[in-house]
Amino acid sequence: MQGRAVEQTEEFFVTGLEKYLDAKSAVTMFEQEVQRRVKKVVMRRKPELAVFFGNNLPLKDYYDISGMPEYMFLSQRAAFKGSGVLYFSLVFERDEEDRPCLLPHVRFWRERDTLLKSLWDSVETIQPRPEKLGVRSDRFWLAGTRPFNDWESCERELDSVISDWIELWKTHCPGGLPKVP
Repeated sequence: MQGRAVEQTEEFFVTGLEKYLDAKSAVTMFEQEVQRRVKKVVMRRKPELAVFFGNNLPLKDYYDISGMPEYMFLSQRAAFKGSGVLYFSLVFERDEEDRPCLLPHVRFWRERDTLLKSLWDSVETIQPRPEKLGVRSDRFWLAGTRPFNDWESCERELDSVISDWIELWKTHCPGGLPKVP
């Protein structure tokens, strides 16, 4: 029994030696394609987002991965000097049954908990609080609905969560991103 496990481990290693570069290249190309498509969806909403974040929405590719990885964010990020960062993401994670799933996600992260207090006060007092709205001391976010496994569904759900994000700002943060001195 132990001999078979050693043999399988050796097969896995040899296969890895042969296929690693191809697999890594394929993953990198997939990540870049997701980020390109996320950017395209965000750019269609740029005029509406500009009301709250200014005309210069400095989008850059971004990814964040947990240690194992339990989740991965493939995103476009817009950093606002001295205040925080806005992320538009597709989040790859596992559901309750340990199956892979995907969620569209928009979040704003602030650099320091003492910054943008009025914005956080506005968001924390939203009643009734939308089910998909999360708030922590350093970030708040909206998660979307789980799409089907095709781009059209992903695009539609990402656009929908961006629309909900815009409505949240219209209703609760109409002045947009507060200026930080």
